[in-house]
Amino acid sequence: MKRIILLRSNPVNPDPPVEKVALTLMKNGYDVIIIGWDRDGDYEIKRESLEKYDHIEIIRFGIKGQFSGGFRKNFFPLIRFQKRILKWLIKNNDKYDVIHAFDFDTGFIANLCAKKYKKSLVYHILDYYVDSHGLRGKFLGNLIEKMERYVINLSDTTIICTEKRKVQIKNTNPKRLIIIHNTPLKAENINLKKSENNKIKIVYVGILPENGRMIKELVEIVEENETLYELHIAGFGPLENYLKEKSKVNENIKFYGKIPYMKTLELENSCDIMTAIYDPSIPNHFYAAPNKFYESLMLGKPLIMIKNTGMSEIVSQYKIGEVIDYNKLSLEKGLKNLANRKNEWQEIKKIGNELYDKKYSWEIMSKRIEDLYSEL
Repeated sequence: MKRIILLRSNPVNPDPPVEKVALTLMKNGYDVIIIGWDRDGDYEIKRESLEKYDHIEIIRFGIKGQFSGGFRKNFFPLIRFQKRILKWLIKNNDKYDVIHAFDFDTGFIANLCAKKYKKSLVYHILDYYVDSHGLRGKFLGNLIEKMERYVINLSDTTIICTEKRKVQIKNTNPKRLIIIHNTPLKAENINLKKSENNKIKIVYVGILPENGRMIKELVEIVEENETLYELHIAGFGPLENYLKEKSKVNENIKFYGKIPYMKTLELENSCDIMTAIYDPSIPNHFYAAPNKFYESLMLGKPLIMIKNTGMSEIVSQYKIGEVIDYNKLSLEKGLKNLANRKNEWQEIKKIGNELYDKKYSWEIMSKRIEDLYSEL
């Protein structure tokens, strides 16, 4: 029986891409341990079971850092986290057969240990490092990109999340390359708790940064159209206090804080319009595979996306939402267009569900993971 270590530079609380891989591996009889980074804590190590999955152990290292803090603010905490990973992998090298490392901030250390102890290495790229951290073209970015290419070339398997990502790694020679879309597990019997008023309910769940997701613009549009919209928003990050205060003074703004993933799907299912908004000036967003895109397909909800960000061409091609420019005026126009297309929402649901089932379902992705691990 293969013993798998999954490495991720966040606390996995929650982290759907990691949890889905872990669950797939567990169901196929593998022993799975997850190692994550708790940026809110300051402790050596904590051992727990992954929420709802007692057979999957999660080990967290508590090192103070910042979510959405960028490369510079988290550089030294990241180095400390990598040292902890290295120490654990060396000390416990007889307890695993495969290292499954997510992104370069765990991949480089994983590669060193895999080669030293003759372990298999699966390198899973959710975000290509230089593009996701604004380092492309800079001296440090060039160095990191060379190092990441080195990891890709030496890994037994490289995973990317869309076909478009092949462009980002075009100067590499992966031994094996597979596509695993960042799509949700098929959720059955999701609760639908929709309020009785006729307002159109917009939903956003995720990290709450100051910039990049147009959260404040969404709030302003709802404030300016009180008879038309409600905004339902959940997550954590710098804008938490701002949203708490807004929700206290405006009954059309509902803030839920950090919620579990199943609650996320329930909230999205109870609303009308989903948003997957990313700053198109960040190169990585062109290649992104936002989980909100896949969730919108599975739930059958119309989606707002920014032009030339990940999967926006699918939204346009199948007319399952609105693709907008990255400004408040275009966002407001996109929302009004979807409101005016209310009679099409049922057809959008049908198209989205079919796309999910035939091209992007986790059933398809999990089979790819099963095949990969059976051949390692």
